[in-house]
Amino acid sequence: MNDALIITVIVLAGVAVAIIVATTLIRFLRLRRERRQARLAAGPRRELLAFAAEPDASGADRLAAMPQRQWQHIEPAALALLGKLRGDGYQALAQVFDRRGIAEEAIRQTRSRSPVVRARHAELLGALRHGPAAPDLARLLRDRDVEVVVVAIRALGHVGDPRAAPALLDTLAGDRSVPAHLVAQSLTQLGPDAVPALMDALAAPAATERLTAVQAMGMLGDPRPSRAVAGVIAADPDLAVRVAAARTLGELGARVGLEPLVAALAPRSPPDLRAAAATALGALGAPTAAPALGALLNDPIYQVAHAAARALRRLGGPGLNELTGAAAGPSEWTAAHAREALAMAALANPARTARPSPLEV
Repeated sequence: MNDALIITVIVLAGVAVAIIVATTLIRFLRLRRERRQARLAAGPRRELLAFAAEPDASGADRLAAMPQRQWQHIEPAALALLGKLRGDGYQALAQVFDRRGIAEEAIRQTRSRSPVVRARHAELLGALRHGPAAPDLARLLRDRDVEVVVVAIRALGHVGDPRAAPALLDTLAGDRSVPAHLVAQSLTQLGPDAVPALMDALAAPAATERLTAVQAMGMLGDPRPSRAVAGVIAADPDLAVRVAAARTLGELGARVGLEPLVAALAPRSPPDLRAAAATALGALGAPTAAPALGALLNDPIYQVAHAAARALRRLGGPGLNELTGAAAGPSEWTAAHAREALAMAALANPARTARPSPLEV
């Protein structure tokens, strides 16, 4: 019995020693490999950093011709630099990737069976802003994996091909949960050439698609769709879309929005729409809207009356006159909103609103 116990202890001790030796050996080999890789990468990394600091043809040639074994050590750093460089530096490094055939290989990998591989290479194509990849990235918008779709949405924004606008908008019409704000951001990155597709989307069956199109037009700031957006305020069946249209009209600054925005102030309009229309009228800076906004100071909904008061503050003399009259009126509710807006106006422009001190009289 004792002999068996002794043998068991010896065996267990031997196993423990073997595990310790194996663990130490693995750590040693891993450390040696990491140090060797660091030595191998040191030269190419210096080459990459020197090129990023001062791009030139000879540096581009050396990076393009660098053996694959060396390049693989610095490719992650080169990708990180792509996200930081601008202008000529970015273009020069992107051309190095192109000369090495990395973009073409990434396009092929977007057809991989692995969603991780598809997403990783879609992200790479976006970082490279590789225009020829736009059709393949648009194909990924129909991918069965939602994460791949999200990466493709971002990548198409970076590529900036306005022909991708309809495909981006279509991602909002399905049953899958795709972040609408990411779609709007990518649509904005496509530039003014995407405006026609955005205007077409105002007639889309899906409210989310219409909403995103309206928001993207506001972020683009192109005044061409102002008249179409103005029509959305009264005609769209979805309140969120109508509210977004009112905000967009204020962002676009087109006078064509004045009449529909004033009409949206009517008591029959929902409070969210009245508040958004009031804010938009303030952004437009139209003095003719002052009487309509002044009447809104007595609105029983706080956010509506507050938005009207802030808008009047932005209309200059006519707006300040409305506020001054309301501040002295019999309604404490109306006067409170007016006094607050007048106080904010005084802080913003004390020279215009301050009274003379006794020493100046």
